[in-house]
Amino acid sequence: MKFPPFHPKLGVVFADAEAIRKSLAYLCLPADKTPVEAADHGLWVSDGIDITKFMSSQAPYMREPMNCLPRRIYEAVIVVGPARSGKTKAMIEGWVNYAITQAPGDMLLIYSTKTKANEMSKVDLARCFSATEEIAKLRTGRKSDDNIAHKRFKNGMNLKLDSATETSLSAATYRYAGCTDYDRGDDSVGEEGSKFQLMLMRVQNAKSSGMAMAESSPGRVVRMPKRAEDLKPHEAQPCGGIAELYNQGDRRRFYWCCPDCEAYFLPHFEVLKWEPLEDFQEAAKTAYVECPRCSHVITENKKRALNLDGKWFREGEVNQFGEVVADENKIRKSKWATFWFEGIIAAYASWDKLVYRFLNAEELYNNSGDEESLKSFMNVNIGRPYIMQGRGSEIGAHELMERASSYPRGIIPHGGRFLIMSIDVQGGKSNPRFIVQAQVFGEGLQRWIIDRFEIVMNPHRNGDRINPAIYAEDWDLLIDQVIAKTYPLADESGRSMKSVLTLCDSGGSGAEKDGKATSVTELSYQFFKRLKHKRLEHLFRLVKGSSHNQKDLVKESFPDERSQHAHGEIPLLLLNTNRLKNRVSSSYEREEFGARFFHLPAWAERSWFDELTAEFVNEKGLWECPPKVRNESFDLCNYAEAGMH
Repeated sequence: MKFPPFHPKLGVVFADAEAIRKSLAYLCLPADKTPVEAADHGLWVSDGIDITKFMSSQAPYMREPMNCLPRRIYEAVIVVGPARSGKTKAMIEGWVNYAITQAPGDMLLIYSTKTKANEMSKVDLARCFSATEEIAKLRTGRKSDDNIAHKRFKNGMNLKLDSATETSLSAATYRYAGCTDYDRGDDSVGEEGSKFQLMLMRVQNAKSSGMAMAESSPGRVVRMPKRAEDLKPHEAQPCGGIAELYNQGDRRRFYWCCPDCEAYFLPHFEVLKWEPLEDFQEAAKTAYVECPRCSHVITENKKRALNLDGKWFREGEVNQFGEVVADENKIRKSKWATFWFEGIIAAYASWDKLVYRFLNAEELYNNSGDEESLKSFMNVNIGRPYIMQGRGSEIGAHELMERASSYPRGIIPHGGRFLIMSIDVQGGKSNPRFIVQAQVFGEGLQRWIIDRFEIVMNPHRNGDRINPAIYAEDWDLLIDQVIAKTYPLADESGRSMKSVLTLCDSGGSGAEKDGKATSVTELSYQFFKRLKHKRLEHLFRLVKGSSHNQKDLVKESFPDERSQHAHGEIPLLLLNTNRLKNRVSSSYEREEFGARFFHLPAWAERSWFDELTAEFVNEKGLWECPPKVRNESFDLCNYAEAGMH
């Protein structure tokens, strides 16, 4: 039993209820500041090194989105914009600061992953809470009230940080629910459905005082874009993710007022101009904005002033002449306040860097067909959903067959410079075989498919059917029939060409031999060791598809843990198959002759073209193959592209 404190003269000393009430009376103060005023009053945020004072004047375009958060006429606020533009600091730290100090209520913050939530809690929010005086004095000081995933304050407010899971977005009630980096995760949560709709359900009990918020730079691709004339003035191209949420609201865009003609215009990427110089750095230094109404030149030193004077307009509030419309019937209305701005106005993005990154990304695409840099630039630097340059699933086998070139099969064409063989291994019980394709690369990296065949029988085993997942000796057929195979040159000189490299996938279906499980991977490693004894290993490489997040297009690895035959001595090429397939598709979609032109084989059967066009690009920009559809031609071209690289 715990006794009250005892004083030798006064005796037993009890707590003073009046003093306690007075010391905590500030907890009952009514809200007297907007989110922007509360943030400017004393919010400190992490800048990656230490802490810095939050000032809305640095990113004035975030003031209106922040001040919409407590407004009861809205049930949701959506913000779309480029990375490193201040939107996360404003919509997360700024909102948390307002909720804790002005209008307390339980809050749920959703991050892309659990790891990211923990990281933000330990770094950004920890620094913010310690340095911001109004928040610091509301912390209880108890360890149980301040851990990584949950924080509780003296005014009774609970703050929970988590990722989007069925558990975190069900059976719980909050006043506020926010999601940062919305497009870095899936739009749906397991079998529960839309992530944002689940967030709205969590705040439904709070009625008009509840608020759901999502902010992100776009991370989805536009597979079937609308024509510009079919889009509404502020409408984003149709795709999933944060852009889809934006389209459901009142669609606000941030406008600048031209200093010359005084008309409002959208500061999107197309109004950024530069001199077309060969040196990209010098070209980037000439960047300027040109008013689309009067062609007035605006230099970057005017950007801050234009941002301070800029305004958010809902769809229909500004006409095509840059004039404000007073007719409320023409203005889009919604209970969702949705905002979208591009990288031209971003406080921490300079115009010369934007131009320089764009020119480099565009050159990479023109030279290689790789769209990843362009996609990253548009999504992250500009803040716009990326429209695929290639047609992806739109192009059909019939269209490609009509463009096929009539060159002879099995002959190295004029202009061919080197030959790459690629092998797709089919193991298991159903139709096991090696599928082989010969591809020639020439000047300007134009390419020809000169042969396609299958290895089905093993003449050294009484003509039995091969099975690469069971019989190691079947792999030895590749030496004579693929690696050492030669093709005559078209110049009729009697010369021939042998492959400079053969690439073979290392995976495949498993099987059983003598009651024991076998796999294509183990037998492929064994085959590579036999090639080393024959001094042929420099002509052969095993490949494996890797994560689309892999930075390198092709990365050499030495597996040693998952295989009893590798031991870190067998090189395995890890492929970023998504980027490689982008390159292949941009080549065969090119109709006019030039760099990377694909001379499609007229001798090939319809099935070859069906396999080449079997896959499609999903909304995340990833190539996807429908179930039970053959795509060997596309995979083999993918391997050859990796070998060429």
